[in-house]
Amino acid sequence: MRRAFQALFLLLSLWAFPLAVGAEGRVLPEDFVVRGVALGEVADEAAIEKAFGAPLFDTEKSVFGIRVKYYTFKKKFSVGVSVSTGKVVDIVIEDHDYAARDGVRYGATPHRIASVYGRKDREQIGGLTWNVYANPEKPGQKLMLEVEPGTWILSSWRLTSLPLTEEEADMGGGEEEDWQSADFNAQVLEGKDIDMSALKDRDETEQGATPPWKR
Repeated sequence: MRRAFQALFLLLSLWAFPLAVGAEGRVLPEDFVVRGVALGEVADEAAIEKAFGAPLFDTEKSVFGIRVKYYTFKKKFSVGVSVSTGKVVDIVIEDHDYAARDGVRYGATPHRIASVYGRKDREQIGGLTWNVYANPEKPGQKLMLEVEPGTWILSSWRLTSLPLTEEEADMGGGEEEDWQSADFNAQVLEGKDIDMSALKDRDETEQGATPPWKR
């Protein structure tokens, strides 16, 4: 009787094992919200400070021609807000204690990442290795998981609606309107003199895809 029970248990395990191995997760809209701050939504300094605490410092950068003000917080959280729209366009997380959906944390294995977010081919962007997922409801928003080469374990998160490469920016990639193009057109319509020196800021290359403190 005992042997029969063991044989039945083994058969059930073998039947369930392929399902467990083949099971993969998927990206959800909630993956684009961190501590109540949502990518693509307008958020003022008070709302951001309520979520992350007082910033250590802030700095303004041009990312592929889009002016972004970055707020940097303790435990290596960084939030980028579009200067022209006030929308959150970039959130970078390097906090080793941060837990995303289903408890995904720093050091998560490739299998764990795939079980929660799905399987993706790794991409080289800005000299780093990423798994890049699109928001199913807003394809211009990306969830990026940085993984360590070789082990492919999770080392950081980036949620962004900014272009990832210069080519993507030229093709209108991402959700954010090019601030320089908008400013240029506005000045033409108003008959103002145009200061072309602002266009020199568009020298961001793949560096614009990495967190500010990694540049």
